[in-house]
Formats: sequence, C-alpha cells, structure tokens
Amino acid sequence: MDIIQLNNQIEEFVNKYDFSHDALALKQEHAIQKSEEWQRVLDSFAEQGRVLRIGIIGRVKAGKSSMLNALLFNGNDILPKAATPMTAALTIMEYSESVSAEVDFFTQQDIDEIKVKYDFFQKALDSKVKEKELENAERIKRKKGVNSLSAEEQQECLNKAKSQAEREMKDDPSFASYDQYRRIKESGKSLSDLEQYRTISAGSVEELMNGVLNQFVGSSGAFMPFTKSVTLHIPEKGLQGLQIIDTPGINDPVTSRGERTEQLLQDCDVVLIVSPSGQFLSSEDTDLMHRVTTKEGTQQAYLIASQVDNQLFGSESQGLSDPIHVLERISDNLTKHARNVLAKQVQEYPSMKVAADKLSKNNVICSSSVAFSLQQRFDEQHTWDANLQHVWRNLNQKFPDVFSHEELAKNALNQLANIHQIHQIVSEVTANKEQILAQRRIDFENGKRTALQGYLKAWADRINDQIYQIQHADVGELRKQEAELKKQQATIDANVGGVYDDLISDIKLNLSKQLKDKLKSEMRRFDSVSDNAQGSETEYYEEEYEVEIRGTTFIERLGDKIRGGPKRETRTRTESYSYTTVKAKPIRRAIEEIRSNLEDELGHLSESYSQAWKKKIYSQVVSALREAMGDGELDVNIIARAVKNVLARIPEASFKLEDDIPKSLKKTGKLTGYEAESYIDDAEDYISNLKDVVNKDISAYMTTLVSNLKKIDLAKELTADLENNLKQLLSEIENKEASLFYYQGIQKELAGLMQSAA
Repeated sequence: MDIIQLNNQIEEFVNKYDFSHDALALKQEHAIQKSEEWQRVLDSFAEQGRVLRIGIIGRVKAGKSSMLNALLFNGNDILPKAATPMTAALTIMEYSESVSAEVDFFTQQDIDEIKVKYDFFQKALDSKVKEKELENAERIKRKKGVNSLSAEEQQECLNKAKSQAEREMKDDPSFASYDQYRRIKESGKSLSDLEQYRTISAGSVEELMNGVLNQFVGSSGAFMPFTKSVTLHIPEKGLQGLQIIDTPGINDPVTSRGERTEQLLQDCDVVLIVSPSGQFLSSEDTDLMHRVTTKEGTQQAYLIASQVDNQLFGSESQGLSDPIHVLERISDNLTKHARNVLAKQVQEYPSMKVAADKLSKNNVICSSSVAFSLQQRFDEQHTWDANLQHVWRNLNQKFPDVFSHEELAKNALNQLANIHQIHQIVSEVTANKEQILAQRRIDFENGKRTALQGYLKAWADRINDQIYQIQHADVGELRKQEAELKKQQATIDANVGGVYDDLISDIKLNLSKQLKDKLKSEMRRFDSVSDNAQGSETEYYEEEYEVEIRGTTFIERLGDKIRGGPKRETRTRTESYSYTTVKAKPIRRAIEEIRSNLEDELGHLSESYSQAWKKKIYSQVVSALREAMGDGELDVNIIARAVKNVLARIPEASFKLEDDIPKSLKKTGKLTGYEAESYIDDAEDYISNLKDVVNKDISAYMTTLVSNLKKIDLAKELTADLENNLKQLLSEIENKEASLFYYQGIQKELAGLMQSAA
C-alpha cells in the first residue's frame, strides 16, 4: 500500500473513533502531514528546472571550505576557514550571472537564547576558576612553606586558574554559546548596525569575499558573531543547475541555525562527507553519516579523506620513495577502515544498509587542498603563504627525486590534490540528476512510511496505556485528583493564564518583526540586482551641415557680390545620444527567486518560531500547573498529554503567492531604449505591489494568529482536558468489561494498519 493510501486509511481510523483531539499532537510529533502535502512533495521531484542540491558535511576543521575553494575557486581562499563551531556560518552557493551575497543574521531571540547558555556556562566557569585558584594557592603555599601569598602571587594564581578552567571546560556543550556571546559583546555592534548589509553586491567573487563580506564570515570580522548563514550568488559555470550547501554541522548550539541546517540537509540530493585523513571517520562523522542517510533519507553519498598531505610523512611512507605509492597505500588503508566502520554501523543501524553498501563499493577519495593550491600557483611561488612554503619544503625534503623536477612535481601535486575526481563526481551526479531525483522520491516515500509506522505505534502505545489504566488505576486516588483539580481552579487560572498572556505578547511583537525584516531583506536584494543589471550606452553618428564662407578683404567681398552671394561649404560634425540598457534575465531571475524565497522563508520562519514558542509554553505551563497542583497530586503524563493536545490546535503559517509573474517581465537578453525603461518600470511596479501584498499577508496572518491564540483559554481548556481524562477513565473503570472489549477491538484494527504499513 502506498503512503498516500495508508495515510488516508489512518485518517479514517482516527475519525471513526473520534480521536481527532489527540491526533493533532501525535501528528506534529511524528511529522505526519496531509496526503495532499505529501503528494505535492512527490510531484516536486519531477518538476522541470529543479536544481540538484549537494551538501558538503563534516565536523569543524575537516577541510570542507578548503576543498570547496579548490573545487570552485582554483584554490584561492575565497571561502573563509572557521575557527570554532560557532564561527562557522552556513554557506549556500548558487549560480548567478552577477556576483552578490545575502546575509542572514541572528535575531534578538537567537541572541537571547545564546546569552542564557552563556550565563549558565559563566556561572560554572566562575565556580571552576575559584576551585583552581584555591588549588594553585595551596600548591604555592606548600612549596614555599608560607601561610599567605603576596598580591602579585594571588594575581598569578587567578590568571592561571582562568586559563586552566577554560581549557578544561572547552568540551562542555555550552562552551560554544559562551564563546559566541563573548564575541558578540566584544564586537561592540548591535543588530541595527547590520540592516544595511543584508544584501551585498560586487564586481567579482574576490572583491566580494575580500571586501565587506569578510566582515561577516571572516574569523576576525566585526559582524561575524552575528552571522547565521550566507548565500553566495556567483557566475561559476560549475554551479549551473546546482546548489551547493556548506554546512557547519548539525549539533549547533543556536537552535534557529541548527534547524535551518537540518532543513537544508533534508533537501540535499547528494552529500559529500569530508573527514580528515589523520582522524578518519570519528564517532562524530559516523553519527552525522547515519543521520543524513537515514533520517534525512539521502542515500547518494561519497566519502572524502581530506588533508591527505599530512599523512605522507608518517608510518605509511616507510620503505617508499615515491609520494604516489605512499598515496596509494594511504587510500587502501583508509578504504579498508571505512568498510569496517560501515559494517559496524549497519550492525547497529540496519536501516543504513543501502547507503553503506553504496559507500563500500567505492574507494575512499583522498584529497589535499594544499597540494591543489601549490599546483595552481606553481609558477607564482612568490604568492605562497607561510603554510604553502612549509608544506613545499617538507615535500622536497621527503621526496627530493620527485619535487626537485618541475614536471614530476606538478604531476605528483595533481594526484595528491585529486580535485579532478571530485569534479568528476559532481559531473556524474549532475548528468544523473533525473535518476537521483527519482531515487530521492523512493527515499522520501520510505521515510514517510517509517513516520507512519511510528505514528501507528504511538497510537498502539496510547491504547495499551489506556487498557493498563483501566485494569490497574486506583479509583480513590483518581477521585482525589479530580477534587484537587476543582479546588485549585482559581490558582491554575492565575498561574497558567499569566504565563500564556505573556507568551502571546512575545509572539505578537517578535514574530511580526522577524517576518517583516525578512520581507525587507528580499526587497533590498531586488534593488541590488536591478541596479547591477541597468546601464546606459552612447551611440555616435556624423551629421553634415553647410556654412557660409564670407570674404575678409574688399576684393573678396566684391567677388562674393559678383557671384551672387558668399561661398557655401559642406562640413561634418559628430553627434551622440545616450539610451538606457538592461539585462532582463538577472532581473527576471531575481523576481522568481524572491517569490520562491518569500513563500519558503516566511513559512519556515513562522513555523520555526511557532515550534520554539510552543516548547517554551510547554515547559512554562507544565511548571505553573504543577506548582498549583503540587508535584504529587497529578500524573505528569496526563499533564503532558493535555498540554500537547491544547497546543496542537494553534494554527500553522502558510504564505502562498497566488499571482503569476506578468508576461511583460518574462523576457531575456539585453533590452535597450524605451523597451528597457518600460521593463524596469514594470519590474519595479511588480515588486512594489508584491511588497504591499506580502505585507498585508503578514499583517493578516499575525492578526489571525493572535486572535486565535486569544480565543484559546489555555487554563480552562487545560483543566477541562484533565478533568475529562479523569472522568473518562473513571467511567471506563466502572464499565471495565465493556471498555476493555472496546479497546481490544481498536487494538485489532491498529494491528491490521500496522501490517499494511510494514
């Protein structure tokens, strides 16, 4: 049975037994959407013009950016290297005829979230510093045989303690947020300083990266701590039909950036898993590999061992004098290691078998970005930085017979770099795009079938729990809980109601601002593209004209009269006129991208915010409810179920642009004169109108959302839900035999559905 039919049958089951109230929360938990939405996704795989998305994944400092610099930018350091997990911005690269970048910054909510983790870490760090300071002081006292230290010695103890404490706590999960917020504070910048930089244009990629954008993605950039992601639009032919996503990793301490990374990973059709050859396939790598090949369903994956030049000087080189033979040995050993790791992964996660089998068929691809840079700039050695010079000296000393000869050296560097093989992978997956997308459809269907299986199991667990309660619950205890619930109604109304009102104010202020900020940034992108696409040209032409040549002496003037007038002479002069030009394709593409981005990004932004907001409500409301009822008065599972059911009724956001781009804007090529001016006017009118329409959509959505939220009396609905659950359970216990027969019938029907889903 296909997933659409199965989803429909489960929906019929839910409606048949009137389980809709509980179904909302379970659907959200297991990512179950309407069948129409799934059908839309399935149809999208066959859409014409869909780009192939390639994800570059791996842990921090694995050499991902260096590899991409070699793959796309001839080894030049265009993409910066991240210093820490938090300084690694999510980078997306797409083809464009002009060079530009879009910078997505952390919101105030993101920064507040980072600060909470910063404060938590700072408190623990201060405690650790005091502990180390006392230890250092005691050590010096014992060594010197004294009871007290001088002010200078105390300061030395403190400085050493700070260094020791931070070094020991660097592996703490909160350290990255501590480091990030510290950088934000030290930058002296604010979010308002960033608005003018959301869209950046440049004449070349080098100008873009070495100019103002480096302030946002460079390790020492003034605005780097605020940068969430960067989308680069560049005229690199190798990107045509592709979107390359360079991820900082999925274990991101900033929730919003982590969610965005996860969303993009789900959309990846192909992934290149980059792992340093010296620590190839660590547990962090294998966890990431498991995630993308199972949960995200991307089966088309390749293993790349980066920084292979570092391994040429170790035990692998024993008995060999040719670097290529050493490279072959390294490749064989890493491939064997990878196959062993994959075999263990399949034992632990059987769902990885398909992806693991594909990965095991190919040898590990060894690559060195440093070798590529040396090869590309071999004749410009004066441009080598200290690192390149250091590597070159080591290669010369280790393999003098090869690297003292120009042609042999270039050939060896080419094979060490191995960028041509990665290019070949990109070319092959691009050529097999249709086949890959077809497989992605299959993987999507399998993923959703797994989700439906989980959804059905959740129902089975819930029914089993209800049967257990009917058989084992203490009626006296249930009556006591029912009475306490009524007794504490006023307290619950005050506690829960106050929390809920505050959180409505939060979403009203912050979500609306974030949605409108996103709209403004998209509009600025159009202005940038439009300005770059416009120009003017001047045309020159020669024009003839006549002039009278009058005599200057008496005899000449007399001669003019005798001939009937002065002489006339034809001359020429150069005239010019200027006219407007415009490249229609970049503007048209910008409009299409803006429409698409507004639909996707506004929906994603509102959905992400709503999810975070619901989590905040859940934790705060459960805390307020338990405070009112007392920890021992009500089963926490009953509370959790009731809260989830109420929150599930909060509406989701959807921003769909129903209009189409007018025919007057569906032009390509270079337009001139009146046609160019008309095209620009039409484009600006359309964008202006689009901005008004989306602004109204945002306002309407926020009005509806806040209105719907205010209609929910959370405290009363929550207590009503709890009360109904208790009454239903008491009633079913009083009619135990009939109730058990009813639920056992449901169990049988669920078993049939679970068999269909298998």
